[in-house]
Amino acid sequence: MSNSTIKQKVGICIDCPSNSKEQPLTAKRCSTHYWNYRASLKPVKIKDIGKPISKVSKKRAVENAKYTVQKIVYMAKPENKTCPVTQQPTTDVHHVMKRIGFADDWARINNIPLLLDTRYWLAVSREGHIWIHDNPREAKELGYLK
Repeated sequence: MSNSTIKQKVGICIDCPSNSKEQPLTAKRCSTHYWNYRASLKPVKIKDIGKPISKVSKKRAVENAKYTVQKIVYMAKPENKTCPVTQQPTTDVHHVMKRIGFADDWARINNIPLLLDTRYWLAVSREGHIWIHDNPREAKELGYLK
């Protein structure tokens, strides 16, 4: 005997012959007929989750494509071939005023985000870029950070 206060329903199974005896029921069926009934049901379809969330928004993907083109043009200029920090050949573009938002009202009106605003770009080597971020006080004094 169980200690449960919930009593199991007892009755005649709807799938058994009418002269059968009463027995415990689940969904108006005896245990044999209940499991046959469950097996005959169509499998429950799990709702289609859909495509996963993009790692980059559509707007940012367009900006990234423009950035790649502008970066190639910027790095190809003769004045951007040598790193001002280490005097090595340049490999990176350092964003002096970060990359998100707008630098000023002019940039906002012309829809030029900081990511694409070449006025605040600095061509640097990888070592120079690391030095700028590791030494923010000195980099600010030299004008590499704002």
